Amino acid sequence: MVIKLPSRFSDNFGHPIQSLFSLLEQVQSASGCKEIELNYREAKFTHPFYTLALPLIKKQYGRSGQSLVINDDFIDASTSEYMNCLSFPNGIDPLDLSDSSFEKFMEKFQNKTYIPIITFPAGDGNEVSAIRDQFLSAINRLLVRISQIKNPEMGALMYLLDEAINNILHHSYDDCGYLLAQYYPSKGYIDIAIADIGRTLLESYQNFDKYKNQINTHLEAMKAALSGQSTKGGNVDRGFGISTSKEVLTKGLNGKYFIWSGNVFNIHNSELNNVIELPQTIYWQGVYLCLRIPVVAKAGFNLYNYTD
Repeated sequence: MVIKLPSRFSDNFGHPIQSLFSLLEQVQSASGCKEIELNYREAKFTHPFYTLALPLIKKQYGRSGQSLVINDDFIDASTSEYMNCLSFPNGIDPLDLSDSSFEKFMEKFQNKTYIPIITFPAGDGNEVSAIRDQFLSAINRLLVRISQIKNPEMGALMYLLDEAINNILHHSYDDCGYLLAQYYPSKGYIDIAIADIGRTLLESYQNFDKYKNQINTHLEAMKAALSGQSTKGGNVDRGFGISTSKEVLTKGLNGKYFIWSGNVFNIHNSELNNVIELPQTIYWQGVYLCLRIPVVAKAGFNLYNYTD
């Protein structure tokens, strides 16, 4: 079974996301096939919100025994070069590099407008934590250099990344998370996709005694996460940090926020804030986050007006 993937995406924030929904429906309908090929050969204009998902979909279905193959023998030479620079589809794992070589590796992108697919470790060991901290610092510095973003927007960018990545570390219960970023200078924003294929929001709540019998659907879990209901120990009220991040991005920066887990997503921008339940055939195992971050905020923006 061959599924032909889109050749290009528009500037519309939702276009690559809607294309992901369509892809998962097609993959699900073909799940009885011995092998499914995701044919990306005709791609001419890719997008991080879509591109990051492909190797994760392959990995997730592989865990259940379904064989997915990504055909990335791109016809267009510039697309082939770009995707190779993104380290598509396997990404870069900081654990495969020494501390110094990872820093050196990232220096290659200081004059680019993108950060390649990074597979960051989600373990708790001291060595893993140290490497992850250095990775986060390198990512932050590189994004600042690429986009020339200044304070107070720079502080907001670092806050949003830190919150999103730490949510994965604390809640995914998987071996790693994933990140891909692209800056669009002529449009004045950075698009960042951050994801895992570990626990869904619902599974996180159901593994926490306080909510075991209270939150029973993906819709309930999403609403709980958006309202800040905590899955941390003790008397911590700050759940997934989602509500604060959304305020910073959509109200402070006039950006756009999308989070998807199970068969439910929330999309939030200056014009809407909708929670949508999808068919079960459109399902994300884990959490998928898409951020559109303007590099120039609204007048008078102050990060601390939105954070505790």
